[in-house]
Amino acid sequence: MGVLEIIGGMLIVALAIVVIAAVTMQEGSKGNGLSALGGGDNGSFFDKNRGKTKEAMLVRATTICGTALVVVVVVVLAAIL
Repeated sequence: MGVLEIIGGMLIVALAIVVIAAVTMQEGSKGNGLSALGGGDNGSFFDKNRGKTKEAMLVRATTICGTALVVVVVVVLAAIL
């Protein structure tokens, strides 16, 4: 095993733990169920300021760490092959 595989493996484990923690801490439901199919949208103050909430930060962290996880896995796989 080379140094890249060891460091990559440690990064994969760390990023996977962060993604699992961020997804677990998010609330269960984002949508309004079937009312969204009919165009029912109850836009409120909280919907307009969603980008500043803890939920938005968790979604952003999940997206960034998930993307980084995929990139690290591809790089380590390319190094192995």
